[in-house]
Amino acid sequence: MQDDSVIYVHNVPIHIRRLPSGDLSVWHPFNDRIRQIVEPICRHRGYWKQAYNNWIVFRPFAEDVCNALREANDT
Repeated sequence: MQDDSVIYVHNVPIHIRRLPSGDLSVWHPFNDRIRQIVEPICRHRGYWKQAYNNWIVFRPFAEDVCNALREANDT
């Protein structure tokens, strides 16, 4: 995965950024439908960073989360 990428789920951009630690920042614009998709994918694989309104996904789960988000576009 690149350091910065965008995955579209139902035409809504989800911005993925690799942090210096190797963890991922996962951010999307406010959209309840997308939140209902992203939250269960990221939950228990990272934590919600309220100050930035994004998820921080731990490095060991980075590829799994990215793959799950790509697959979510197919549903």
